[in-house]
Amino acid sequence: MAKDRSSKKGKDKFKEKNWYTVVSPDYFGGKELTLSLGNSPESMVGRKVEVPVSDFTGNFKRANAKMIFRILSCQGTKCSTEFLGHSLSDDYIRRMVRRRKERIDIIHEVNASDKSKMVLKVVIVTDGKLNASKRVEIRNSVLSFLDEKSSGMTYGDLAKYVVGDDIYNDIINAAKDIYPIRKIELRKSVLVTHENTGNAVNTEEPGIEQAS
Repeated sequence: MAKDRSSKKGKDKFKEKNWYTVVSPDYFGGKELTLSLGNSPESMVGRKVEVPVSDFTGNFKRANAKMIFRILSCQGTKCSTEFLGHSLSDDYIRRMVRRRKERIDIIHEVNASDKSKMVLKVVIVTDGKLNASKRVEIRNSVLSFLDEKSSGMTYGDLAKYVVGDDIYNDIINAAKDIYPIRKIELRKSVLVTHENTGNAVNTEEPGIEQAS
């Protein structure tokens, strides 16, 4: 009898949950990201969801990169989100850097035109070893490019840019006259402040849902 009561209690609890449709921000087309179970609209707010970058760009070579969204609010069973950033797998980055190649890591905070802030983490691989002056020149040229480019974009435009394909050629063009660039990756982007957040956020927190 106790077993029957326990089973009934669990079933009733499940029935209290609803399916919620989680969609991307308007600047990503309001695309459906996933369906998620929740007790109430309030219980969904703050939940994080990750999806492959290739779902948005159509470039399946970027299936090793993921985008992270956070639920801001729910109207009925439809939940809106904001883009928190993206990241590539560490294994992929390690495979990029081969023997006798030079790796330059750049971590830089950029400012969008709407005062949003985002940290960009760039990995540059050159065809050979660099002296100190060349490393500084490449770093400075990339930093100047990122600052100039982001300052003319809203946060939505910047979000699309960092997960798109144009940024790679743009950075290579910014540094190509200094030294040949073999490979470049934007290994991570992290939202720092935005009008919807007002303070720093952490995309490495546990509890991120995988979109199905």
